Amino acid sequence: MKLSVQNAFVKYKNKKNNTLEDVSLDFSSGEFVAVMGPSGSGKSTLLACMSGILKPHHGKVIWNDKSIYELKDKELSQIHGKEISYVSQSNIFLKEYTINENILLPYNIDIRNKEWLEKAKSILEKFRINQLGNNYPEQLSGGELKRASIARAILMSPKVIIADEPTTGLDKETAGIILDYLDKLAQKEKIVIIATHDENVKKYCNNVYNIEKGKVIRKTYHER
Repeated sequence: MKLSVQNAFVKYKNKKNNTLEDVSLDFSSGEFVAVMGPSGSGKSTLLACMSGILKPHHGKVIWNDKSIYELKDKELSQIHGKEISYVSQSNIFLKEYTINENILLPYNIDIRNKEWLEKAKSILEKFRINQLGNNYPEQLSGGELKRASIARAILMSPKVIIADEPTTGLDKETAGIILDYLDKLAQKEKIVIIATHDENVKKYCNNVYNIEKGKVIRKTYHER
């Protein structure tokens, strides 16, 4: 499996400079990668491009020899969540549905489907919040919602997990739960890519890419 970004440029109308400028990166099975840099450096934009939710103005994103932004909408929707899954910084949940139901809804699964509900509960158990599956989003803390967001992202066992600041604002124990689990996924030949300010993440990573002003300025290899 291989995910590649090729010569990606992104520029927003209200910004003078490019948010991404000629970024090219390759990711392979079994990699745990961190993208690091100051706020506004382009980390979130890069992750959104790789996830198939933000088309770069120039350049390509290649997933297993397919240029994902040249696919038809139906083909791209089949990739989302099932092959490439994305966790945004915001914990977005529908308030009228329980956590278990929110996990199933993006995949058009009947929220009464017992088999899938059990799968959702099993994943929440890995994050130590299975007792909260029948609660509503407003009843969970920010850290609990973050874990639920990641649980939702991995329901379909995607090959690529992309997470934007998954440990920001979390206590050390909760951050450790998330990072340990993402590390296990990488060891199962998944590709795990996260944007982060957290220096502690480096010990989990094969590679760390530092980005500033839309450009990758440094790549560091780490022994795990």
